[in-house]
Amino acid sequence: MKAIVCTKYGPPEVLQLKEVEKPTPKDNEVLVKIYATTVNRTDCAILRAEPFITRFVTGIFKPNKPILGTEFAGKIEAVGKNVTSYEIGDKVFGFDDSGSGSHAQYMTISEDKALTTIPRNITYEQAAASTEGAHYAYNFIKKVNLKSEQKVLVNGATGAIGSAAVQFLKYFGVNVTAVCSTKNIELVKSLGAEKVTCPH
Repeated sequence: MKAIVCTKYGPPEVLQLKEVEKPTPKDNEVLVKIYATTVNRTDCAILRAEPFITRFVTGIFKPNKPILGTEFAGKIEAVGKNVTSYEIGDKVFGFDDSGSGSHAQYMTISEDKALTTIPRNITYEQAAASTEGAHYAYNFIKKVNLKSEQKVLVNGATGAIGSAAVQFLKYFGVNVTAVCSTKNIELVKSLGAEKVTCPH
């Protein structure tokens, strides 16, 4: 299979398109044929090993996982013998901030990781692009003891994390004031912000 391979840290120029062995799912894993993936802030941080402390997770001198990629959407082509949650042919998407290896034609992932089926009205591209911002927004929000009708300010409400945060906060019954550029006022209101303000 084809994959984008990273054998050392650095700028995008260190990446190489290579033919590598197609992975085989372990007993608790599924094999996903990738139809859509992204290049996001997490991928860029892993590629450049910034901040430096990330090397203690991703590899001190070079990436532990040479195929980068965190967000993905695709179709299950094979399942391990112990997999019970998914079947061949299921359309799935997910995100693994430690690296999923999704910058390739195929990847494997454990069925109990951040993986779920794609809703019927969502494309592969939409699904792949929806997870990183939602992951970080939700993890920030769940650290706070939110109460219904509280007031929260979301700065940068049209970024991946900010737009997801507005929607989660609306779901939890919080009154959201969002900060965005003038051209995005209607978009942010459609996500659920009660008030929108624009920096000058």
